[in-house]
Amino acid sequence: MLKTTTNSWLFIGTDSRLSTCSKIMKGLGYEANHYNGNSFSTELSTLIDELAPSHIVLPIIEMEEMIPAEKFPKGATVYPGIISSEWLSKYEEAHIPVHSYIKEVEYVWENARLTAEGFLLEYYESTKQSVFGKQFCITGFGKVAKMMAEVLSAMGGTVAIMARSSEQLGEAAALGYTTCEFNPTNLSEHKTLINTVPARWLKPDDKQELRIFDLASAPGCLKENAPDEYYTIHLGLPGKHFPIDAANALAKALLRMNSA
Repeated sequence: MLKTTTNSWLFIGTDSRLSTCSKIMKGLGYEANHYNGNSFSTELSTLIDELAPSHIVLPIIEMEEMIPAEKFPKGATVYPGIISSEWLSKYEEAHIPVHSYIKEVEYVWENARLTAEGFLLEYYESTKQSVFGKQFCITGFGKVAKMMAEVLSAMGGTVAIMARSSEQLGEAAALGYTTCEFNPTNLSEHKTLINTVPARWLKPDDKQELRIFDLASAPGCLKENAPDEYYTIHLGLPGKHFPIDAANALAKALLRMNSA
């Protein structure tokens, strides 16, 4: 097993914020390289051997084929986005330090804010309508949902929160939002749904023209065999619309995690 090159970074993934983050780290004086792919390959294997990076940043979505634990240089730290418990266990068993950047609190909030702003661009392009005076139902009340609710209400939209947790419903009500229990029947009075719950829970009513914007990670909110012409999924909005801001947020998060 190769030893690492001190303070060198390898960014892996096709998301533009990863390539941009590599450039930002170079500008800060670090040795940084980028591999434009989302799967382990012979090319990536060779690159890891040649560079022997001390810090390896994985794609935001779990790689199609993960990097084998024995492939990492000795002493390397791995920073994944989404990672399954299976692969996390394999890395931990191999005594590889793993720090998921999507769990770094400050980064998660910054990413949620950028997601909310990015949604506005998607909404305008898709509907050709303004937010002012429109009604929105948001499922869940996590960080992305909270930022979405704040942005939409600040722009004159009316927001209703539908969540399973009584604590989330209580917090939403205290902030002035209309609330309802998590039940598809409660969507009957709404025209626009913004989903942030990563579970297949919804089978749209054929009689209802409910416009669904899905911001949750896989598998999305639609139940299997429930296609809907008014449904669109919107992933990676920060990287899509604000790659420089998103990359700066990621770089700061990585440096915070590295100094902790």
